Amino acid sequence: MNCRFNLGGSKALLRLGALLCLLAASAGAQTSSGQLTITMKVQSSISLIFQDNASVGTPGFCPLTNANTNNVGLDLGTAAFPGNFHTSTCVNYQHLNAAFYEVSSAFDVVVTKANSSSPNYRLAAQISTPPPASVVWLINNVTLTNTSFTALDAADTFGQRITKTLQVQVRNNVPAQVLQETITFLATAN
Repeated sequence: MNCRFNLGGSKALLRLGALLCLLAASAGAQTSSGQLTITMKVQSSISLIFQDNASVGTPGFCPLTNANTNNVGLDLGTAAFPGNFHTSTCVNYQHLNAAFYEVSSAFDVVVTKANSSSPNYRLAAQISTPPPASVVWLINNVTLTNTSFTALDAADTFGQRITKTLQVQVRNNVPAQVLQETITFLATAN
């Protein structure tokens, strides 16, 4: 639509002409509408990380490598039975009896949740390979196996630091070697 005005006329007529032009333009406008329907599912989740214990650096509390993640390392140094020999000042070393010694260190586990009404979680652990003869891997005095997850706790609270102690028990006749293991922790919402 094309509207032309003669500016020689009165202002009132000019305004009336502009109004009529606008009304005529809007009367011919085309409109359309549509709807978008959204579907979304909220998924609950939990997250597990390892942290250095507040006592890190003192006997029984070695620092973790890559702390505050879910993929950490723990170096327990070198140990031997005679003479209470161990090279790491942060490990806890003790003779259990005349045949076995133990090296241990504690760390913290933190499990958090999102979009879940679960009140707490269960924690379990499993080693990846069978240990050498006369070597035992434990978490808080619970022996770990490579055949299934071993329950550690039945109802831990989300968001709290839970201290766990890794223990390696070695018989005094185990040949010199590097003991290396991967321990997988599994947190399951209750």
